[in-house]
Amino acid sequence: RERRSRRLYSTRFSTSGSVAPRVPMGGVSFRGAPRAPAAPPVFYAGSAPTASAQEQAAVQAASHPPAISAAEAADIKAAERAAMLAEIREEELCAAEATAKRIGSWAAAVKARAVPCAAEQAEVERCYAAPPGGDQLRCGSAVDALVRCARL
Repeated sequence: RERRSRRLYSTRFSTSGSVAPRVPMGGVSFRGAPRAPAAPPVFYAGSAPTASAQEQAAVQAASHPPAISAAEAADIKAAERAAMLAEIREEELCAAEATAKRIGSWAAAVKARAVPCAAEQAEVERCYAAPPGGDQLRCGSAVDALVRCARL
């Protein structure tokens, strides 16, 4: 019995080192203020109020849907499935159109950019296609000009 009472009660230590009196566990909140007692239960005298016949019928109708055949249930499920698939397809189509528009605008921007060092590159290609004096080693100055342009 002594062990049980130790578990039910705790000793609180203050910051000054003194021991506070033993209180039941949970008897004091974390902030140190005593807990308010719980509200007592409420008991009503007499019977509980009853609903009208119309209200009872509405509740019963809502809780018990009308019985449907298996074929009707399958048709309803098929219609719901078709509606969900149509909605998903519409969302995917919108996403695909947005992606296509974004990629199209990116491609147009890339095509609109000027090729850097285009003149130097054309000169190198022309030189290698028809080297002066038939010697491709004489295209070194054109290649050097392209390398200088590319390093900038």
